[in-house]
Amino acid sequence: MAATFIGEATSMLPAHVVLHIGFCQAISRAPETAPIAARVRVTDRIGRVQLDRTFRFPRGDENEAVVEFDNAFGLYRLDISVPRYGCSAANYVYFIPGHDRTITAALSGEPAVRPTMPVLLSGTAAQSFLYLQPTFVLFDKSRAICKQPVPDALQMDLVVENDQDSYYAWLYANPQTSTGSLQLALRLRTPTHQYHYVRIPMEFPIPLGGWPESITLDVTEDMADGLATEPVNTLLCPKMWKTSAG
Repeated sequence: MAATFIGEATSMLPAHVVLHIGFCQAISRAPETAPIAARVRVTDRIGRVQLDRTFRFPRGDENEAVVEFDNAFGLYRLDISVPRYGCSAANYVYFIPGHDRTITAALSGEPAVRPTMPVLLSGTAAQSFLYLQPTFVLFDKSRAICKQPVPDALQMDLVVENDQDSYYAWLYANPQTSTGSLQLALRLRTPTHQYHYVRIPMEFPIPLGGWPESITLDVTEDMADGLATEPVNTLLCPKMWKTSAG
């Protein structure tokens, strides 16, 4: 197996974004013909605006609206606001160059606050990889030993979204955890409903600053197939896998 973790994309192709905006209670109570104006902003780490557009649509009979736009690859902050109804949402997102990205954002009537700082994990993936229900787990690093049975996974706050040819995850680490004390691993389900665990060879938690860290892992079909003969419930440590955070 071989994989590359990269901190920066190398292609300049934009990503096509399909944004599902979930309505807050104030909008949900509005008549179906009520006009809605949702402002969508995408900014980079130094505050440069990549997108600032107001999408207008009737309330309709659904509890969400779908809007689309293109955006350059990379890590950004996404802000959505509907001032007339006092609703907003904010999150950090990563766009893979040349790939469609579906994002679901739920508007809230609470005052807008800075989104919680996550570590973002994402990558392109063969369809067979997504059948394996990929997710990430954390172990106590002192107990996570290569080629040995995995210890009990630790509790963590993780959100995973899968598209047809890619995946995206937000991992929120406990800020009280010592840097480098945890082992991050990729967990994949086998056809017999057991699990393979692949070590992510990097320090975790990553020291967080004023901007999230992102990790990109592109997974090929050959890599997914190569796990079939590996032992289950064991920490696998392929030497050819490498990582960098960006």
